[in-house]
Parts: sequence; structure tokens; C-alpha cells
Amino acid sequence: MTLQHIIEELENIMDQASNDDEIGKDSILEALTDVIRDAKSNDMNLIFDGENDFNSYEDVDFSSLADLDD
Repeated sequence: MTLQHIIEELENIMDQASNDDEIGKDSILEALTDVIRDAKSNDMNLIFDGENDFNSYEDVDFSSLADLDD
């Protein structure tokens, strides 16, 4: 997450919180926590910057998921 992206996310949170009286403290704290986790890369690396993180779904072995139906 770049500094520019962090700033954009924080500005978005500020805009939404100041324009909507129904957004409460808990929602703001949750949004800030998400930005902090993303910035620290503690979000289990679930955010992918490029499309080529997995070359294709065909490269992934989904056969073990078939056992979940039983």
C-alpha cells in the first residue's frame, strides 16, 4: 500500500464520516483499523497488486474441495 493510497483512504473515511451523521465511532475505528492493517501488510497478503499473482485458475488444484461435499 503506497502512501498516496493511505492518504486517499483516510480522506475517504473523513469525507464519509463528516457527511453522514449515522456513521458512528465504531464504523470509523473499523475503517481506520483496516487501513492500518493494509499499510502494515498484516492482512494475510489477501490484496493483490497485479493480475498475475496466480497465472490462471487452471494452475490451482481444486480437487481437494470435492471432499467438502461429503
